[in-house]
Amino acid sequence: MGKIGRFLTSSIAVGVVAGTAMAGLLAGPAQATETAAPDSDFSTASDADCTRKVKVGNSRYKGDIFHSYAKTVVPHNHVGIFYTTKTIVEAPGPKSRSQARTAATLNKCGPVYKMYVKAKQTTRNKAANYAYNDLRGRFYDLDFNKNKVNGSIFLNCSELVWRAYKTAGIELDSNGGTGVYPNDIKNDGSTVVYSTRR
Repeated sequence: MGKIGRFLTSSIAVGVVAGTAMAGLLAGPAQATETAAPDSDFSTASDADCTRKVKVGNSRYKGDIFHSYAKTVVPHNHVGIFYTTKTIVEAPGPKSRSQARTAATLNKCGPVYKMYVKAKQTTRNKAANYAYNDLRGRFYDLDFNKNKVNGSIFLNCSELVWRAYKTAGIELDSNGGTGVYPNDIKNDGSTVVYSTRR
């Protein structure tokens, strides 16, 4: 092979490698850049009787949900939605605004269940994107029994997840009513638990 042939072969190979790398960058899912220190919400009221926390960890799919133990006067539990497989959007509690958290460093009271929603991935993506783009930065909603009908200026944890999926066309509330709670989401027929951490 002459110099010109070798040059053309080399140039084509470089172009293919560069093109493949660029395609990987374009095709890869964007990961949120916000991070959170472990136990940064440890002092919230719902963690008052928590003796052992476990890491939530990454999810299988974008749009998955986690459910963890939480209690104030009575156990009420907690939920959040995965914006990416590595980033969670949640409403941590009364002293915090809804925010994105890093799943690998986020500690919650066990048991922690991870579940997916029985829907097309495009539907799960829509819910996750809505949570991240539209539901962060909201003050906490203490009006639990009317959280489905009192608007979204204030949000609690289950309301955030419910509103995200409602926007995508899925009703995640196992018993209906004006209020949605974490157990309503976990027990809904559309969710499937695939991981438990204790």
